Amino acid sequence: MMYNVVFIDLDDTLFDFPKAERNALDKSIRYFGYKGDFDRIRRRYKVINDKLWEDLEKGLTTTAKLKLDRFVKLIEECNLDYDPQEFCNKYTEFLGQGFYLIEGAEQLCKYLKSKGYKVVIVTNGIKSVQHSRLEGSGIKDYIDDIVISEEVGVSKPDPKIFDIAMDKLGHSSKEDIIMIGDSLTSDMRGAVNAGIDACWLNMKNKQNNMDFTTKYEVHSLKEIQNLL
Repeated sequence: MMYNVVFIDLDDTLFDFPKAERNALDKSIRYFGYKGDFDRIRRRYKVINDKLWEDLEKGLTTTAKLKLDRFVKLIEECNLDYDPQEFCNKYTEFLGQGFYLIEGAEQLCKYLKSKGYKVVIVTNGIKSVQHSRLEGSGIKDYIDDIVISEEVGVSKPDPKIFDIAMDKLGHSSKEDIIMIGDSLTSDMRGAVNAGIDACWLNMKNKQNNMDFTTKYEVHSLKEIQNLL
């Protein structure tokens, strides 16, 4: 199959999101003067945040609502005396500074650009954070466009987000598009639902227990260069 357009996820595909997330949370609780058990806060935040992102994929919440709700819940459950909106604002600021690329990400983006592919990032995320991280990462020059769930009001796996990406490119055919991402539940399900070929970046060697298969499965970013 000859492809002309590459849709690609951002977090855990090109960016090391767990590292950015942990650093942003640690900096935030230090900023507000927290002196207690950091691990307790990290564990509780992960549970709350993961559940809300699952809800987002199911269409039960929005990115705009999620970004504040997680801190309302965290502050309440951990009995912290902070204003949720202020904490959210500071966390978002720190998260936007976390542009840690996964090994091989810049090389892949350079490669795709050199081969003439149109490259569009399709990401479930907060617009200010994703734009800031893309600017600071050094890969922006290799990217043709970016579609962010908060900005367009639609999240993966809703196939509408891929229609929006196509519209932004002025591209009408799905037959020469491939979607690359790490998440089966958002990236891959979304691509399959949209009728777009899906390439699962399975760097953790997980089992696919979903009710669909992907056209391709790779285990490193380097393998994608061999595929395209």
